[in-house]
Amino acid sequence: MKWTLFCICVILISSCSTKNKNSNKVVLPNINDSTKIWITEAIDNSSLSNTEKYHLLSKSNVLINKYPDSYSKASALSKLSLLYNRLNDSLSFRKVNAENFQVAKRIGNSKSLGVANWDLGYFFRKNRLPDSAIYHYRKAYELFRKAELDSSSIAYPGRMLYSMAIVKDNSKDYTGAEKDIVKAITYFKEHNLKKHIYSSYNLLAVIQNGMGKYDNAIKYHKKAKEYIPFSKESQKYSQNTANLNNMASTNLRKGDYSKAIEYYQKLLYIDSFRFKKRKSYAKAISGLAYAKFKNGSKDFDQLANEYLRSNMILDNINNVSDKARNYQYYAEMLNEQGQTDLAIENALIAKKIAEESSNNDRLLSSLKLLSTLDRKNSADYSDVYFTLSENLLRKERAMQDKFARIEMETDEVIEENESLAKQKETLIGLGIALLLLGFGTFVIIIQRSNNQRLKFQQTQQESNQEIYNLMLSQQGKFQEGKQLEQKRISEEIHDGILGQMLGVRLILSGLNERNDESAIQQRGELIEKLRELEEEMRTISHELNNAAYKKINNFIVAIQDLITTARSSSKIEILFDFTESYDWDRLDGDIKINTYRIIQECIQNCIKHSRCTKINISLNTKGNEIILKIKDDGVGFNVKKGKRGIGLRNITSRIDKINSGININSGPGIGTEIKITVPLLELKTKETIVSKERKALEA
Repeated sequence: MKWTLFCICVILISSCSTKNKNSNKVVLPNINDSTKIWITEAIDNSSLSNTEKYHLLSKSNVLINKYPDSYSKASALSKLSLLYNRLNDSLSFRKVNAENFQVAKRIGNSKSLGVANWDLGYFFRKNRLPDSAIYHYRKAYELFRKAELDSSSIAYPGRMLYSMAIVKDNSKDYTGAEKDIVKAITYFKEHNLKKHIYSSYNLLAVIQNGMGKYDNAIKYHKKAKEYIPFSKESQKYSQNTANLNNMASTNLRKGDYSKAIEYYQKLLYIDSFRFKKRKSYAKAISGLAYAKFKNGSKDFDQLANEYLRSNMILDNINNVSDKARNYQYYAEMLNEQGQTDLAIENALIAKKIAEESSNNDRLLSSLKLLSTLDRKNSADYSDVYFTLSENLLRKERAMQDKFARIEMETDEVIEENESLAKQKETLIGLGIALLLLGFGTFVIIIQRSNNQRLKFQQTQQESNQEIYNLMLSQQGKFQEGKQLEQKRISEEIHDGILGQMLGVRLILSGLNERNDESAIQQRGELIEKLRELEEEMRTISHELNNAAYKKINNFIVAIQDLITTARSSSKIEILFDFTESYDWDRLDGDIKINTYRIIQECIQNCIKHSRCTKINISLNTKGNEIILKIKDDGVGFNVKKGKRGIGLRNITSRIDKINSGININSGPGIGTEIKITVPLLELKTKETIVSKERKALEA
């Protein structure tokens, strides 16, 4: 093999050094033929070391750069960059891709520039940078739309739409993904590119699955099957098995277990399926077992053996992540048999595997299962489930916003370029007209008229720009006011309603096991408490008109009621002392509402996190200051290393509103003490400023 390589190199070097006798120019071999030999050898020859492979690719790069800029050179650089990407050499890929961009720009070829963006989009998609991938896929799509495409590249615009749909589907932007893949299908049908339609309909079905529209997913999987005959022969086996597997899994999600069983059995009866598609075969085994279980099968021993067989196959192919699904299915079956403890163990294994493989969907489903199996820790699993769900939803929305912004910005750039091109053409035409008609009075009149028109357009454009800037400024102020109000309402709901509902839930949990008169009376009181919560929700709604924001009458009684509720729900001793000689109800509304919410949030944090047995709360005055101290005897935490949750952030936000200071003293094993100092005089000034800001926003 090395002798073959040596001969190839000698031939290529000899051909590179040959000179044309008539022109004295170096005669280079065909760029694609030369690089193809080295690149193919570097990728397909498994006997070569990585060093030898990189040597061949490096020689290819040197040879390519000897050629003048052309479409062939750009194509060769594209192939070379993708091979570096295949070898996971990101640095070399980016370097060669940058060279490809420069060549494409210099030759002014939209198709070559589109391919360079396509390569970069695939690189970012592979490295899980979806926003960057979308940006370059979209640029490639727009470049291909205006490029001259032959039969070998006519599918490029549709393939870019397909690639964007994949990225958006992976980021759970199902609406955007659906829009792109429908456009891709339309494009492929218009250009009779049937070999691409199977994968497009298959992706559309996957998107429908993500949206929970299982009937639509089944319809599109059937449509995809109709286009398998138009695919390459080498792809038909994989597409047929994938289609059966997709139909089975979709019916399983839908709850049509008999149909799922039918499709899984068809899939497993295909010759050589267990050897050619071992991962799919293992998942099909467990899927069939789960469908039988959900369909009412009681042959638990046989079903358990199927799960075990599936896990063994996954272990053999070193695929641990998909075992989470098997353990979850098995846990459900064990729970049905009454083996709750063993079911919990398997559910925990599923949860651990999902965490290690970063499979958030499987992690959510395992947490949901654990919350129903493990009643003792149900609340903890539910809290983790909802927190993770909210975080994922927040990230998905942020990514969707990025996709929308990229699409908008790309469209704006395209429109701007088209506008500039039109302006350029207009100016050229005008120049020629002025040159031809510049010898007479008529030309002078036309020129003056054109100058006046251009001045008017410029003035109008400046006026439009000024109006647009004013609109942007007004929109910014509106958004700022909207965000402030949303933040305040979020804090009110979190600090007020959720805290009290926590107390009600804890008390009701204890009363569920009692039926005496005292329990009945306490339930009645809790119903009344829920009515009060309804009233508080209504009050928060009215606060949008700023009509009830300063509503806290009898401030100390409100705090005592809060402490009484927390004490009865948590069984924690809570002591409260205050300066009785001070008229607390004369405090400004901002101080009362924010101090009340701070106390409420601190008590809630103590109950949830500190594992304390006693809480001391003091509210006293000292000169022109209010001193609030909250101390517990819990486990404490490292103040420097501790993470700030939403509760502590809300406390900090409320402290800023009333221009106060906070000091937190805590450490592992010594409990936590929070001291808050509220200056009464400085608040007046701040309140006046806030009032002016609100009036300005309302205006």
